[in-house]
Amino acid sequence: MVFAQRRKRLSLAQKFYLTLVMPLVVVSGVVTWITFRGLESNAADLAEALRVQGKSNSVLSLRLTQDDASKALLIDPSQLEVYSGRKIAAYDEHKKLLAELKDEASSPEMRHLIADLTKIDETTLRPLDTQILELLFENADKARILYFSEYEPQRLEYEKKVRELARLGAEHAEAARLEMASRNLRSLLLISLALALGIGIVGTTITILSRQIELSYENTKSLLAVLSEGLYFFDRNGTVAPERSQALAKIIPGSGDVRTLQEFVTKYSSISEDNVKTCLKLLWNVDGDDFMSDFDSTTSFLPKSLTIDGTRIIQLEYRPLNGKDGQLEKVVVVANDATEKLKNEREAVVQAERVRKISRVAASLDSYLSFFDEAIGLFRRADNLIATKATKPADLGQLRRDLHTLKGSIGTFEFASLAHEIHELETLLDEEGPSSARLATNWELIKDQWKFETSDLEAVLRLKESQGKVTLTKDKYDTLTAHALATRNDVLTTMLENCLRVGVKDVFAKYEAYLEKLNDRRDTKQVRLAYVADSCEISHAEMQRLDPAFVHIVRNCLDHGIEDKDVRREAHKSITGTIQIACYRKKDDWLHFVIKDDGQGVNGDKLAQKAVQGGLWTADKAATASYQEKIELVFVPNLSSKDEVSDISGRGVGMDAVKTLVEELGGKISIYSQQGQGTQFVFDVPPVETAAASALDGKINLTATAPAVTQAIV
Repeated sequence: MVFAQRRKRLSLAQKFYLTLVMPLVVVSGVVTWITFRGLESNAADLAEALRVQGKSNSVLSLRLTQDDASKALLIDPSQLEVYSGRKIAAYDEHKKLLAELKDEASSPEMRHLIADLTKIDETTLRPLDTQILELLFENADKARILYFSEYEPQRLEYEKKVRELARLGAEHAEAARLEMASRNLRSLLLISLALALGIGIVGTTITILSRQIELSYENTKSLLAVLSEGLYFFDRNGTVAPERSQALAKIIPGSGDVRTLQEFVTKYSSISEDNVKTCLKLLWNVDGDDFMSDFDSTTSFLPKSLTIDGTRIIQLEYRPLNGKDGQLEKVVVVANDATEKLKNEREAVVQAERVRKISRVAASLDSYLSFFDEAIGLFRRADNLIATKATKPADLGQLRRDLHTLKGSIGTFEFASLAHEIHELETLLDEEGPSSARLATNWELIKDQWKFETSDLEAVLRLKESQGKVTLTKDKYDTLTAHALATRNDVLTTMLENCLRVGVKDVFAKYEAYLEKLNDRRDTKQVRLAYVADSCEISHAEMQRLDPAFVHIVRNCLDHGIEDKDVRREAHKSITGTIQIACYRKKDDWLHFVIKDDGQGVNGDKLAQKAVQGGLWTADKAATASYQEKIELVFVPNLSSKDEVSDISGRGVGMDAVKTLVEELGGKISIYSQQGQGTQFVFDVPPVETAAASALDGKINLTATAPAVTQAIV
């Protein structure tokens, strides 16, 4: 009744307006409803497609995790406890995801492929895997044969199907995105029609636009909800938008309350607020000057990673979001929890080094045992010097030489991580001195790592079983030795001594492997070892006492002597430098070694200049000294012709250590060099006391000829 009364009071113009507006309102309402349903359907379809794609990729990742665990167990069955739980968890999650995909996948092709994967896994791979695991502890070799002959082909076929599943998932997601674009286009056409019909009807237009914005916001929320990455945006003022992915709160706890970039950075990192302000100014050129900074360089002011709860590593990536005018509008920050990824990468590096180390030691067992005994001595002496803080200059020099020698020696047997830690310890010693608390702490960590890695080698290679073995079995060797001693048979005694001697090439095999590794690491140089054909044989006992000297000489030839490939090419030399080794046994059983390189020779003038700068020589002495006197400065402690310290040489302790060692053995060393032609080291050392002669004096017991690899360092 009231409405009828009001209608009567309407003017003609008002009636006309209502007649026109009402149909337009109805049309606009229909279009708005269609648009809402389309966008809502789009978000649901795309979210579903992204979930299927993510699960498909997860199936592949979990399959690879199972395979990595299986291969690790084949390499070292003793790691069952470490890898079995990881493998079982990956399998259970993998099976669960396949079951979910079977229910969720809308494509018949995907459902058929999932059924095939389930069948292969349950009827072939899983039974074979169980059989291999059971066989691994009975006969590891048979288990490996079964793995590579039967399991590996099936696994590869399975992996191929899993990758096909991931591809189909990606295609499904792409199809959903294309369908979403198509639906959005239709929706936009309908909206455009409504706008055309509703010109002048402000209320209707506002309703449609408001609804479109609301639906777009809901669509964005749906997309952000299914993302596995943390995501947020900030603008030119550093304001963080409220729209963020749901995963962000899980990846970075407490980030939901952050409202500005400055607050975020200062809360989760040590970067100052001034850095953030500088970054914002440069990104949007607030000062209006002509200086332009590229996006990546500018965002380097912001943290690239965060440490959460002291254990989780979060990696941050910054992406520009430009407006229609091509200018930067916002910056997207993507956060990923990289803890597991980085952990796996570190484990892979450690495992690869472990495999190289085991292979290297297994190939040169006698050399390793000799090296180990010498390394134990260096560890003990260095430990004592660090404990007493090496207060005397002589002690400090000895500590430098021992650390430098130890770094070079362990590097020849693939203790790469340990060699790097000792190199860092040398730098710490140079910067903070022997009284540094950090030096003592880091040294203890190095000792623990050494014990762990050598114990691992002992367990894997069963090194205890190698004790007491030379060339013959121990019983036969003892019987022959006892007979030679009892009968005073000098000829047999000499023959037994010769049994312990091997060719120079065999003794220096570890240096060849060491040079190969350095050649791979350094593109600018290529170096090889060569041996004089008439060199005599030597024993590992004779080599062991000289091993530190050879380490320093070979490293010195490599770093100081041999030129870069380009320099050698210009000098009409072979681009591969040569370090030649010769050994001769004199009549008095002294050993005569000649080690020479075909490099650039020693720069005597530069050594003399360093000697003057260090106060070792006067300027007059440098001016009147002969070339031979100058090059002999290489044996002076803490004097090096290099201006920079590398992980190979440059600290001025290498050749000093060589001279000290040779002279302590009662020998002598000389150096000869010609610039442009190369350098030659010649040294003579007295004989090591033979096993037979020592036994006559009752000084050694042949039942303990091999070092015990688990002896304590200190």
